[in-house]
Amino acid sequence: MAPRRKKLTNEDMPTGLSPVRLRGVERLRYRYPSGKDFWFPIGTNRVDAKEAAKLFNAEYRNPMIDMLERGDKYNRTLKYWLPKVINRVKKDESLSNEVLTTFLNDCERLLEQQGDTYTKSITLENVNDFLIEYTAGKSAEVYNRKISFLKKVFSYLVDMSAMAYNYANDKKAKKLEAKKRTRLKLAEFQLIYDAAPGFLKVAMALAMQTTHATLEISRLKYRDCRFLDVPEVLDGVLVYGFLRIHRQKVQTKESSRVEIPITEALKQIVANSRDKLLSPYIVHRLSRYPKLVGEGCDHPTQVSSKYISRQFSKVRDSVGAYSSLGKDERPTFHEIRALSIHLYTEAGLDPQSRAAHADAKSTKIYQENHIEWVRVPAGEIKI
Repeated sequence: MAPRRKKLTNEDMPTGLSPVRLRGVERLRYRYPSGKDFWFPIGTNRVDAKEAAKLFNAEYRNPMIDMLERGDKYNRTLKYWLPKVINRVKKDESLSNEVLTTFLNDCERLLEQQGDTYTKSITLENVNDFLIEYTAGKSAEVYNRKISFLKKVFSYLVDMSAMAYNYANDKKAKKLEAKKRTRLKLAEFQLIYDAAPGFLKVAMALAMQTTHATLEISRLKYRDCRFLDVPEVLDGVLVYGFLRIHRQKVQTKESSRVEIPITEALKQIVANSRDKLLSPYIVHRLSRYPKLVGEGCDHPTQVSSKYISRQFSKVRDSVGAYSSLGKDERPTFHEIRALSIHLYTEAGLDPQSRAAHADAKSTKIYQENHIEWVRVPAGEIKI
């Protein structure tokens, strides 16, 4: 049955919009495709109501949209599919908070740029559009990370039949430049260490003895030190207990949980870190604002990994270490890890398991509460 013809006075009204007398007052009503009515406030003029109705119709009553979605139920817009992809990623992948935040930010960018794009219409051009807008002037590393992001999102869309082909796979990654950072030498480490404030001394010493990076060092708590009732001799070294470290970068790998023997050097570092300030963290300080908790921290006395890195660079520059090099070439706190691994290797000790890179032949794996920890060989660096 054909729809009733509009009155001549209402022929300019968009689909769904019509004037209706309600309780003796003429009101403007919009009827949604679902049949639900929306009443414009009393006094709304026709021009405003017509404009609002046209905007709504353009998005929700477009016949081409209806045809696309009826023809292929999987061919929906990115703004329809992206929340589903995000839920899958959260459920299927054990991402660290930092990595997940980066992924969600990239999803927001993709949604902002191409949210109205139908997934079955995505081509290599869409990939290039995203890269052009969000990697212009950025490093090759950033460029490659954005390609990896698109590959991840599109792989889920292909898996859910929302895309037939992952066009991000056709994108060529850029060649990465060799790292410019100069390796940290032991003499410069000692120079920086001597000038460092107390908390930074503790962080540097822990990094040197454990081979671990800033993030893990900043999260070490006193309770992570499991002291033995009676010291034992392991691998020819007197051991007082074990320091448990869970490396975040490879947290899903078996080798990410390591137990490092607490030798005399490590015991002294932990003992020297204790002061009048009560803190659960081995590396701690009282900030300028004692009641505020820093970024990535959960306690007012915890020192963030970023602050440790910044302070290391600040002290490095203040003592004139590597002053002849550009700032991009000067070693950062992270280079302590490389120096430590180098010194352990020179001492004839395998640093792989200690650094949570991979299992070593000499490691002893045991299970407690269904969590596996890799016990590494005892050893310490003499400085």
